[in-house]
Amino acid sequence: MIILNIRKKISIRKMKESDINSIISLDEVISGKSRSEMWISELHHYLKNNSIGLVAEIQEQVIGFMIGTIHPWLFGIENGGWIEILGVDPKHTAKGVGKKLGEKLLEDFKSRGIKVVHTTVEWTSSDLLEFFHTLGMTKSDYITLMKEL
Repeated sequence: MIILNIRKKISIRKMKESDINSIISLDEVISGKSRSEMWISELHHYLKNNSIGLVAEIQEQVIGFMIGTIHPWLFGIENGGWIEILGVDPKHTAKGVGKKLGEKLLEDFKSRGIKVVHTTVEWTSSDLLEFFHTLGMTKSDYITLMKEL
């Protein structure tokens, strides 16, 4: 019953530049690291380019965020949507915050003519894999390769 009440109080809106400090603070809580320089640069980039930035709020307090981008041509995929970044305050996980963000982002992608959305997740991140499955995402035909230098 409590979870339902919290879900009703969550609002999703478009990210604004004034959200940067809240996102930086939230990222520190999530990651345990101070990455403000990276976030300032990245968020300005995302907000100015072909991206969709969303925040989740309860009573005007940012409790989550999600950023997606549209790439006209990436890895041979024409006009693909990509979920790039997701963060939810640990006090609010498993309460529908991420799902509401994801559903809104997918809706925004669809309204822009995007037919396929991708993301990248570590295979050991079972919680993230499970989360993306709740949004209807499945394993793709692509394999991510890397080389440490």
